[in-house]
Amino acid sequence: MKQIVFVVAGALALLGIVVFSGRLSDPVPHATDQASASVAGTLRIGVDSAEPAYYKVGGVAKGFDYQMARSVAEGMGAKPEFVEMEVNELFPALKAGKIDMIGAQVTKTEERERGFDFSAPYFVTYVSFLAPEGSAIRTREDVNGKNIAVVDGTVHEQYLEEQYRGVNIIKARDADAAVRSIGRGEADAFFYGAPFSRSIIKGAPIPLKEPIVYQAHEAPIGFVIREGDPRKGQIDDVLEDMVLNGEWLKIKTDYFEAYPLSEVFSEKGV
Repeated sequence: MKQIVFVVAGALALLGIVVFSGRLSDPVPHATDQASASVAGTLRIGVDSAEPAYYKVGGVAKGFDYQMARSVAEGMGAKPEFVEMEVNELFPALKAGKIDMIGAQVTKTEERERGFDFSAPYFVTYVSFLAPEGSAIRTREDVNGKNIAVVDGTVHEQYLEEQYRGVNIIKARDADAAVRSIGRGEADAFFYGAPFSRSIIKGAPIPLKEPIVYQAHEAPIGFVIREGDPRKGQIDDVLEDMVLNGEWLKIKTDYFEAYPLSEVFSEKGV
């Protein structure tokens, strides 16, 4: 099987079978090499509980990243086990060997590649501006000269700094704090990952308009594994199969039907 080769040319988990929601300290086995993953080993997947990537309805796991990660693990012959944690715990946990893979809408960046390996892309980064009802911000060009909230330390902060020179960045601890800064009049809009816009609007303490969504440039999303993990080839092979046999498109359509198909995948004939 040819290894998947993606060229990012465009601007950018849960119907579960076995769901594990234990703590990091729980002593469960995990796959330590490529062979063990292929022979009934387990693949511990770190996730951040955030709709539509990974969430639960009536105790049943759902989400785009969940379904993708589950299919990858099963395609490798491994048993998927999902470990919920805060987003800032994911990379330290992976580095310490407490989980085997991160599946949480992680954008591939040069900085992250210095200490970790990324799979071939299974999605691309869509970003959005969220503005309050009545705001004059109607397009992304309208944010120039405005105060824009971002979650401190995220790839969205970095992207905003690089792509929008005329904005004043307001750093917030998390998405909730960013939205509240709009309510206090400190920020005019919130810049964040588009997949999370719906859940943010639903839970916001102030009324927000429809998100302004677009695809970011050269920002693929992949599963993250420890640097040098030999399972990368297996993961990439399963992802290629999922794209070519239509499984990827079905999962994508279930959660992101309105999102245009990126050239990352259209080049594979999707």
